[in-house]
Amino acid sequence: MKSKDIDINQFEKIEDLYAFVDQNAFELERNWYITDLWVAYRNKSSDEGEKQKAQWEIDFSLFDVKGDKLFSQVYSSTETSERVKSYPNLNELQSEVIHYLTIRSEESSNPILKAKYNHLLWKCPNSIKHNKYAERAIENYIESIESYLDQFEEGHRKETPYQVGRLYETLLAVANSTKTELSPIKILTKKLLFKSDFEFYTKHGILNDMLDYPKLFKSDDFKQTLSIFENELKNDRKKTDDFSLVNYHIPTALKIAIKTKSDVRKWHNECGLAYLRIAEGETEEDRFWLKLDNYASAIKAFTSAGNLEKVKDAETLYSELKPKVKLPTTRIDFDEETQKQLQEFQDYIKKLAEDITKQDPEDIYRTISNGFFFPKYSDVIKASENNKNAFLNFVTTIQFDKNKNISSKGTDAEKDKKLFDTYSYQMKMSVLPYLHYILVPGIKSGKLTFENFIEFIATQSWIGKPHLKYDLGGEGKAVNWIGLLSPSIIEFFIQIQGWVSTKYYRPSFVLAVDSLTIKFEGLLRDFCERMKIPTSHIRKKGMQEVYIHNVLDNDIIKKFFNDDDLLLFNYLFSSESGLNLRNNVAHCFLDYEEYNPDQMFLLIAALLRLAKYDYKIKTSS
Repeated sequence: MKSKDIDINQFEKIEDLYAFVDQNAFELERNWYITDLWVAYRNKSSDEGEKQKAQWEIDFSLFDVKGDKLFSQVYSSTETSERVKSYPNLNELQSEVIHYLTIRSEESSNPILKAKYNHLLWKCPNSIKHNKYAERAIENYIESIESYLDQFEEGHRKETPYQVGRLYETLLAVANSTKTELSPIKILTKKLLFKSDFEFYTKHGILNDMLDYPKLFKSDDFKQTLSIFENELKNDRKKTDDFSLVNYHIPTALKIAIKTKSDVRKWHNECGLAYLRIAEGETEEDRFWLKLDNYASAIKAFTSAGNLEKVKDAETLYSELKPKVKLPTTRIDFDEETQKQLQEFQDYIKKLAEDITKQDPEDIYRTISNGFFFPKYSDVIKASENNKNAFLNFVTTIQFDKNKNISSKGTDAEKDKKLFDTYSYQMKMSVLPYLHYILVPGIKSGKLTFENFIEFIATQSWIGKPHLKYDLGGEGKAVNWIGLLSPSIIEFFIQIQGWVSTKYYRPSFVLAVDSLTIKFEGLLRDFCERMKIPTSHIRKKGMQEVYIHNVLDNDIIKKFFNDDDLLLFNYLFSSESGLNLRNNVAHCFLDYEEYNPDQMFLLIAALLRLAKYDYKIKTSS
């Protein structure tokens, strides 16, 4: 059933549409058509009261629930204020809207609608929210899942497992936020795990949700659940996804085995067998290095399982394959001591980041802006100069740009490449993990928000200070960067929040990366204008504004920024040997798959490091 196929004129009064939506909500909710119906009815109705109610229904449907988080549809900020507005916003609903929402939560007969209405009431400000709304939401989420399950068993609808998984995740999030009777949830859980015809991946998702809420599920609740994994392992090996087994499914089985005090060796052994099967599937010589890595993983798994015979077999396979491995680059084998030191270093970074996230948001942002964990320019220079391959002096090196074009490189470009290759390695080893351990947990916990980030930029940096510009007529206008930067910042925080709130959402960082990257050139140019540094130069068509690489190469601007920050800005925005984001974004050289959160981590860090600089206007006495 699609909303475009429904004749809106058949509904003479709003009660007719209420009845229709109640009867067909599961069909309409599945395809997100309820909003379309209310928009059509609002536009069709001539009754102002009904128009208002239809608009309220539209607003309710525009709230998106992901796990335990409620997301508005639209976020915006003004040019001069650090305050972000969202639409719709539960905190700004008038009493008449709350009254209407309460009535709908009571009068609607469809559980999927009643669950949404009551969930919204539970998420309202403290003066409105009440435990009864959480209880009703839980009750109706359970009933909704039961209804979807019945539909699935009757017609085996392909999308039903997704709907059930999403609602079950939300159900547990609500239950975890209040005191409630858990037996109905546990009865439903057993039904989903043991009495439904859902595929293994759906049941695996339910088990992961259970593990995420230890307050709701104790060890006894996981009894017999390992049989679900055992049944999956008995399936036809041709249908078994060994990659998912070793990376997702068996790690979950191990957590359950530990929780129920079952034998973990069995699951380590199954992991080793899966790694061997993956290795057997690698038959191309240029992929033997992957085959070797899977043998190494199998050895580790069999060792944990205490299966010495399989350890010996896997070690033999590893030794026989090792001489056959051919790599296009030099391979460096780290001994156990080096590997241990690398792991200790990663653990140290994680611990340091965790300590920083205990600070207030303003102090966290200030710590990132200071950038003590970023590579020092002097250290990178030394490391790149020491990293010399004498034999390469006697060969011709051909370099390709991102679009596979052969690029001509001089001596300076060669030095830049060595410099930024070294810098890139250090970024991947320390900086990116560090930023990840700060930003992702900070955003997930709610400590770091787009509101307090924008407020920090607006009130604690030069970026929030208005700058007077003059048009051709000499008219002055105060401009502010907050309104231009806020959309990308809001988008980044929302994508991360959605990503960590539910496994049913795949984030996209295209808008955030594109917007913030392009704005950086303007920010740097604006900084120059405030410092009275020229931002125009002569070209074929006359005087034109300089590009970002011209700004960063300006001898005067180099006096304002320290070498460490200039290295980061060049690596991130302008160097062909670095990420070169400004060029790659402006010319659309990045494919969808090439956008990732790491780019935004670095952009956020770069923005904070740029924001730490300040200026004072001297006034003549």
